[in-house]
Amino acid sequence: MTKEFGQQFIEARDVRGVTLAKASEETRIKLEYLAGIESGEYDFNLPDIYLRGFIKIYARYLKLDVDAVMASCPIEEFEVLHSRCVKKVAYNTLISNEKEREDGSDLGINDTIPFSKKFKRLMEKIKTIVQHRHFVKIVSGLVVVILLFVVFSKAFFPKTEYAKIQSKRADKVLDIANQSVLSLIPTGNVKVVVRSKASGEKIFAGSLESGEVKKIAHSGPVQVFYDNGEFLLIKQANGEQLYPQPGRGGIEIK
Repeated sequence: MTKEFGQQFIEARDVRGVTLAKASEETRIKLEYLAGIESGEYDFNLPDIYLRGFIKIYARYLKLDVDAVMASCPIEEFEVLHSRCVKKVAYNTLISNEKEREDGSDLGINDTIPFSKKFKRLMEKIKTIVQHRHFVKIVSGLVVVILLFVVFSKAFFPKTEYAKIQSKRADKVLDIANQSVLSLIPTGNVKVVVRSKASGEKIFAGSLESGEVKKIAHSGPVQVFYDNGEFLLIKQANGEQLYPQPGRGGIEIK
């Protein structure tokens, strides 16, 4: 590398008013590498392909004509043996490699590792964990606990309790099957409360606006209370329609 080649970097850096230390910090390239590029005298051990990559990064950082700089670069581009393809190093690869050299960190390396390699590494880690003896013991212990639980449940769980549970489930299914659907169709604004006659439980309470249809599922007789009966139409599951009296009141539906 000649001094004339490095002089263009010094001049561009002076124009931008950037110190060599600041350029090193912002490009994340070692200070000694940048100094070597500018002076044309470098004694650090670095492959040509990496040095060309740093020169390109530095030229781009200083707003130089990258193509012109690389065309005049005295370091020739390295070609892969037995291949016509020119080996190129991405910016992230250069930076991550230098960062790894400095402090052993792998910061940024994941940005340049292909997905297949990431997946392979993940599978290797999982394989290591699975093959670990403590992992095998834990999994084996869990399997034994589950099997013991199943055996003891069948042996000691009373059949009567099982029958009760099944009966409750059957009753719930029957209740759902026996439910009727009540449709509240307002012709104006009306407040409605629907209660179960047997338990007094409130099934629905709210205000309905004209054009809104509220469907209520119920089993057994219900009581419908309203504040404006003239604005309410009640349609039963069998299609029968009920027209409440005007004003506040209530009606029972079986």
